[in-house]
Amino acid sequence: MERGIGNEGALASRDPRSAAARHLARGSARVRRRFRVMLSGHPSSFTVDVGGGGFCTELMRVLPPGTPLEGSLYVDGSEVAFAGLVAWAKRGEARMNLRGRMGVRFTRIPYDFRRMVESP
Repeated sequence: MERGIGNEGALASRDPRSAAARHLARGSARVRRRFRVMLSGHPSSFTVDVGGGGFCTELMRVLPPGTPLEGSLYVDGSEVAFAGLVAWAKRGEARMNLRGRMGVRFTRIPYDFRRMVESP
């Protein structure tokens, strides 16, 4: 059984969707930070990771890629309004209480947001 784990690792390193490939495709580094996310017309959620170009969040019901969004991130006590598009989505499993994940690419964000995110 352990042999299968090793094979999966080898396949993952050749997968063009690997973490390194996704990082290069996204154009900006992501930082593991937990900020509250409020999306217009949807329940609040929290970021998994965030960067100057977008963020990943976990939700029970994800939206299809290409969906335009508007909302706010709550960063260190400040509300930061943004607009974006769903870049990718992975459905969860409601019967098992597993959240899905969704990547959001910013189309509008304040200029100083990157500084806010990258500061410890």
